[in-house]
Amino acid sequence: MIDIKYSVLPNLDGSCEYSTSNSKVITGVSGPLEPKQRHRLPLQSAIEVFIKPSHGVGPSTREVLMQDKLATALQSVIVTEKYPRELIQVNAQILSNPFDSFGSLNEDPFNEIVSSMIDLNSCFNSIFISLIDSAVALKSCYYSNLFSINDKNEVINITNVESLEDFQSLKHKSIHLMVLEIEENKPTNILLMDSKGSFNDDDIVKIIDAAQINTQVEFKKLRSLIKEKVQNDYIWKA
Repeated sequence: MIDIKYSVLPNLDGSCEYSTSNSKVITGVSGPLEPKQRHRLPLQSAIEVFIKPSHGVGPSTREVLMQDKLATALQSVIVTEKYPRELIQVNAQILSNPFDSFGSLNEDPFNEIVSSMIDLNSCFNSIFISLIDSAVALKSCYYSNLFSINDKNEVINITNVESLEDFQSLKHKSIHLMVLEIEENKPTNILLMDSKGSFNDDDIVKIIDAAQINTQVEFKKLRSLIKEKVQNDYIWKA
């Protein structure tokens, strides 16, 4: 259900095109770069994130909030101390979203929340591959998960939902984005959890359990992709 292509933008240090059943984004990483004076930090690198929406010029308030969440999480996984007084720049272009139609957002205010969290989830995972492609030093890996809980208390993986009609039939009670840090091939820490809607402690436990299982499954696939990239990069050594 997930399609990943790396090194799609040859003029950047790292890039990735990330597609799920309902979302598509392309991201690029440049750096370390020489920053402007106001971005220069004496002991670590600055991280700058830009997100452009699928429609319009942007970034709007929606994208600025997503940028802040991404920058905060990336600060925890990038070895910023290795690049003092330099800048790592991350760009994301959202290509498609099931809620691109303006009218569909007006039908239910919760649609706007679901739409932005779908984009944020895809941006997180695409940026991780772009960072690997750029060879920026990382302290650990991570994987982002997006789940909802419907009115029957069922946990649903949003990345597997294909059409707008399917979204509208789910009757979300709450939606949860969870980014898990991965060390030694196992999720060890929650980098970011963003939950919207009506939920209780039992719902959070369900989401954490589902996110741990999904992270281990999907990260095995990512490891195979990373292994393939390393083999291709060092094919001249064979």
